[in-house]
Amino acid sequence: MNNSLYSLFQTLNNVGIKYFLLTDFGCDLKTKDIDLFVTSDFKDLFEKKLIELRWYKRKEPSAHIHHHFYHSSDSEIYLDVKFELSFANGNKDCHTYLYSKEAILRSTLNCKGIYQPHILDAVILYAAHLAYKERGKLEKKHKDYLISYINAYKSVNVTLPCVIEEVTKWVKEDFPGNLYKLQKIVDSYFIHTRKKMIRSKRYLKYGFGFKVLFLGTDGSGKTTLIDEVINKINLKTRKLYLGSGENGWTSTLMKKIYNYEFKIKGVSNLYNFLKSYLILPFELFLRILTVKIKSKYSVVLIDRFPGTFIMDNRTIRRFIYNLVLPKPDLVFLLYADSTVLIKRKPGEITLDRSRADTIKFQIVAGIVSNSNYISIDTSNMTIAEARDLIISEIYKNSKVYDSLFITKHN
Repeated sequence: MNNSLYSLFQTLNNVGIKYFLLTDFGCDLKTKDIDLFVTSDFKDLFEKKLIELRWYKRKEPSAHIHHHFYHSSDSEIYLDVKFELSFANGNKDCHTYLYSKEAILRSTLNCKGIYQPHILDAVILYAAHLAYKERGKLEKKHKDYLISYINAYKSVNVTLPCVIEEVTKWVKEDFPGNLYKLQKIVDSYFIHTRKKMIRSKRYLKYGFGFKVLFLGTDGSGKTTLIDEVINKINLKTRKLYLGSGENGWTSTLMKKIYNYEFKIKGVSNLYNFLKSYLILPFELFLRILTVKIKSKYSVVLIDRFPGTFIMDNRTIRRFIYNLVLPKPDLVFLLYADSTVLIKRKPGEITLDRSRADTIKFQIVAGIVSNSNYISIDTSNMTIAEARDLIISEIYKNSKVYDSLFITKHN
């Protein structure tokens, strides 16, 4: 358990906040999302302590009104917190556990000093979590979780309650289908009320959250590292490609138009003018718009900038690109020894070109970041080391919390 979680649960225990885990009772806490129930009486004190411990509330509203997400500035982990044991079954149907108070009283400390529910409550609550469609498509891991809770109950009890036997039968015979049958099994433990729990309107996601730009020569590892960051970072991400290479075009037609060459010199010069002043800016605008529509609560990882035009001395063209391109919040300049770059891209990169491109992108990085960029030598790091360094710098940047989190809970 990392230091942020240890401090959090030590604090909750010391001040007497009533809570328990909703999943992952096996003490490993390997998931990136910790599901937690905190009684509503302690909500204000709980959020006060979170602020003191540098846990921030996510700005993006959850689909379920009673879910609240908090993120630590010192950790990659989210807390998914419920302040009542209610489960949504459709937009306006709510099923609330009848024995919430008893469940809190029955909860016990696990091997890591974290409160977990009595295993009977755990089985019923997790079964309800599946039955009332809190999840999307049921997966094998959901079955494994439920079976592990059932087995934990069986290991310490000779006589099984009827609900345990029926849930066991459902898991063996009906999982993942026939959720109506599972609902009937757990229904007597819940009170059904007509109460809105799912937001009927999609919250607006238009805009950029936190923008991270990756610059560097071909072969420096931009695309590879962006994919690695997306796979590991525990924040929502979007990828935006702003290069003029083979891939990433909004359509094959736009690509053909941009790459078309006229053989007549005068026509060619005019067409090149149009390409740099009109066609490419319009193409970049379309790419940016496509990503921006759904990126208000995301880290946007930008692969490349049109460096030549950023450095341009022609005021009008520079103005057009500055108008179209997003302003990055964090800039990484990736570079490597020229001999390494040539080995990575044999036949594509020459020694002179790699050196010239390195100088060019140093200038571009300085311009777009006001000389406040982070250089990473990818020839002296493994991919994993470079990825972890990038993620660490993202989490350390205060703009992430300004863009994606509420620093004072409402």
